[in-house]
Amino acid sequence: MFNPTQLLQTLQQLPPCRRYWVAYSGGLDSHVLLHALAQLRPQFSAQLNAVHIHHGLNPLADQWAQHCQQVCADLAIPCTVHAVNIPRNTGASLEALARDARYSALENVLGAGEICFTAHHGDDQAETVLLQLFRGAGVAGLAAMPRSAPLGKGWQVRPLLNYSRAQLQHYAQTQQLHWIEDDSNIDLRFDRNFLRHAVLPLLQQRWRSLSPTLQRVAQHQAEADGLLQEIGVVDLTHCFGESTQQLQLAILQNLSPARQRNVLRLWIKQQALTLPSTAQLARLQEDVLHAAPDRQPVLRWEGGEIRRYRDQLYVIPPLPEVPTHCLTWRFPELLELPLGSLRAIPSRGRGLRLPQGTLLNVQFRQGGEHLKVRGQHHSLKKLLQITPLPTWLRAYLPLVYLEQQLIAVPEIAIDDAFLSKTGEQAWILEWKYAGKSI
Repeated sequence: MFNPTQLLQTLQQLPPCRRYWVAYSGGLDSHVLLHALAQLRPQFSAQLNAVHIHHGLNPLADQWAQHCQQVCADLAIPCTVHAVNIPRNTGASLEALARDARYSALENVLGAGEICFTAHHGDDQAETVLLQLFRGAGVAGLAAMPRSAPLGKGWQVRPLLNYSRAQLQHYAQTQQLHWIEDDSNIDLRFDRNFLRHAVLPLLQQRWRSLSPTLQRVAQHQAEADGLLQEIGVVDLTHCFGESTQQLQLAILQNLSPARQRNVLRLWIKQQALTLPSTAQLARLQEDVLHAAPDRQPVLRWEGGEIRRYRDQLYVIPPLPEVPTHCLTWRFPELLELPLGSLRAIPSRGRGLRLPQGTLLNVQFRQGGEHLKVRGQHHSLKKLLQITPLPTWLRAYLPLVYLEQQLIAVPEIAIDDAFLSKTGEQAWILEWKYAGKSI
């Protein structure tokens, strides 16, 4: 049986915060959660609020929002209705689009350190394990839904994972709650509904304890995923190059293939990039890690790129189009570039000698550029060959011109005619890419 007081232990384990939010759809599960937390208000100090996400997908969506507001008013709980726009005819799953829009809205609502409770229960967890299994997920996917996870500036907590849908329904009926029945929840075109209504009842006829068994599977996989993360952090730390965006190839190659994949997944996740598929990771190991030393292979996927240069691996977001246009720069104001930004840092006796307010042009490599450095004319091509700048970034390197003369290339060279002398006011040019100086 479900009893509100059983949630107290969960609440007591949470860090103190100013506000609790309940993601309140108006359906059975979230209504039970909202009602239970309302009963517990005298026993916690956080302010209790509700947020209803108005998807606008159902003709009754406006009525549902009004129902949720009325329920919250009866419970003396402030309710925020947050409307979202879900794109249609994109080819993507409507389920996935609605979920992404919902979580994005919840992120926007949460303040720093605040907690959002969602009403996922044990049967939802069992369904998620099967859905992930059918999608060919690995350990992390089969761990299904964690009890808590970061969400925006705060946290998402699922306090009902130990309870079944039947237990929540019994509580709702006992308390004479009135909830919304969304007819889309029986639409078998959606994967979760098909599994819930057509597949699981058949499986449960044979394996009556299927739901708690699948919940244990999720717990086992979560523990296994935790161990993989611990091993991955140790391996990744050993593999780091000069920055966390670089890995030393020789060290990575000494790991077993499975540990290589584990490191690569963790590395990409730490850079806040979407993960490549299993097939793409296999191609990365085959075509990038084991390419000949004189090659500069690259693996691209929708969320990012991994490149190899001078025995280092680099992970970066997808690169923009190679710039072909000229930019005007009022020196020394910050200049946004197609890739990163260009700024001038005040110095004395070191760097570029140029008056403030000078209008400059910033162009990108065409070929044949020259500067006079230490009394000798040098081609930019040769200057770049002795720098650590990876070759794929050179097309984005900002070249600073005064009228038609190339006078400086950030962190590469300054023409002798514009180089400061001892004691003179000067400027250090810095090209920032992905928050780091190249």
